[in-house]
Amino acid sequence: MQTYHNRADLPGGSTLGRISLAHVSVPTVDIGLAQLAMHSCYETAAVSDAIDLETAMAAYYGSTLEATESGFSIL
Repeated sequence: MQTYHNRADLPGGSTLGRISLAHVSVPTVDIGLAQLAMHSCYETAAVSDAIDLETAMAAYYGSTLEATESGFSIL
């Protein structure tokens, strides 16, 4: 088990994607919605950003991925 604490007076710079990748060795993409002041009482995000993320994820999950020698291709 990994214990993780994020102090409010120091930049954190870590995400769950990065932490889980340390335990499971699979190709990983950490995708999230950009937010201002994440985890503060003034956390802010635009509704249009949420709509754009939903559109992008629908396109991604509706696609087929192909592993190649140079990486991955979206078909």
